[in-house]
Amino acid sequence: MEMRKLILVWVTLVCCLGGVVEGFTYDDKEVETEEGKSVMFERWRSHHKMESISAEDKMKQYKNFKHNLEIVHSTNKANKPYKLEMNRFAGMHFAEFKSKYTGFKAAAPPKIKPGKKYVTREEWPWDFKYRNVNASDIPPSIDWRANGAVTPATDQGDCGSCYAFAVVATVESLYAIRTKQLIALSPKEILDCCNCGGCDGGRTHDAMMYIVQNNGLTTEKNYPYKPVFETCSVKKENDVAVKIRGYEQVPFNHEQSLMAAVANQPIEVSIECEEPFMLYKGGVMTAPCGTSTSHSVAAVGYGTEPDGTQFWILKNSWGPEYGEKGFLRILRGVPEKEGYCGINTGPHFPVTEECSREHAPGGDPVVHLSRDL
Repeated sequence: MEMRKLILVWVTLVCCLGGVVEGFTYDDKEVETEEGKSVMFERWRSHHKMESISAEDKMKQYKNFKHNLEIVHSTNKANKPYKLEMNRFAGMHFAEFKSKYTGFKAAAPPKIKPGKKYVTREEWPWDFKYRNVNASDIPPSIDWRANGAVTPATDQGDCGSCYAFAVVATVESLYAIRTKQLIALSPKEILDCCNCGGCDGGRTHDAMMYIVQNNGLTTEKNYPYKPVFETCSVKKENDVAVKIRGYEQVPFNHEQSLMAAVANQPIEVSIECEEPFMLYKGGVMTAPCGTSTSHSVAAVGYGTEPDGTQFWILKNSWGPEYGEKGFLRILRGVPEKEGYCGINTGPHFPVTEECSREHAPGGDPVVHLSRDL
C-alpha cells in the first residue's frame, strides 16, 4: 500500500511539474525570414520569462537563438528517433551551457596491462555484487520510476554540480528499494561539505566517499538546494537521514554488467554531452557522440522501442521542464564497448551493509582503488 502511494505521489508531481511550462512552439513560416525570427525571439523570451539584459547581451543571445533554431528546425524535419525544442537554453552558446550545466570530472581509469584496452567481467579485480547475474536473468526492461524508487527531476542551475545530483539520486533510490520509503536527499550538502569541487565540477567517487565517511546524508528539506557553493552547515550535515555502507564500480566498458546493475538499482553514470542534448525534447537520443564524459546522471532504467531501438532512461538535473519531465533517453546497444556517449566507461553505485559480500558489518567500507590487471 505504501509503495502504491509513493508511485501515485511521483506521477502526480510529474504531471504537475509538466504543466508549469508548456513547450515553446513556432510556425514554420517564422523561420523563413529575419523578421519572423526576430518576432519569434521576443516571444521565446517572454515564454521563458527571461530577465532584462543589456542590448549587447541581447544581440549575443539572439545570435545563439538563431543558431539553435536552425539545429532544432532541421533536426525535427528529419526522420530521427528524437526531437529537439527551443527550450530555456536555446539562447546560449553550447560552450557556455556546457561550462555551467555539466560538471563531471573523470577520475583516472583503472590501470590495465599494456596493449589491453578492455577487461571482461570475470577479470574485474574488485567485488561486483552483480557479477554472477546471468544474461538470461536480466529483465528486458526496467523503469525504477514506475516502482516508486525515483524522486522527480530537479534543477542544478548554472552550477557545475551534476555529480552531486547523480550520486544523491542513486542513494535515494537504493534507500527506497530497501525500505519502501522515498526521501528526497540533499545535493546541497555534497556541494557545500564534500570538498569535491563546488560549482566547478567534481568526481562522483569523491561524493560517494563523502557520504560513507560522513555516515550518511541529510534531506533536501533540511538542507535545500541553491546553485551556489557556500560554507558547509555542520549542524545540517550532522542531521543524517540515510546511510550507505560504501560504493562499488560497475566493470567498465561492459554493457551487460551495467544492465545487470540497473536491473537491481539506479546507477550513477557519466556521458558526453553534445550540442543536441542541450535542446532535447523527447525520444531516443542518437546524435553523434564521443566518449569524453563531462556530465553525471543516474541511469534509472532501460528498454526497447517498438521499432527495436534500445535505450537507457537517465535522470537529469536540468529541471523538470527539460526533455521528458526532466529525464532523457539515449541509445543503448551500440557496437562500441564504451557505450553511446561513454555511458559504460565508469558507472558507480552505493551499497548498504547487507549488500556487501566482501566486508562484514563494522569492517572497512567497500571502496575500490585502481590496480594493475
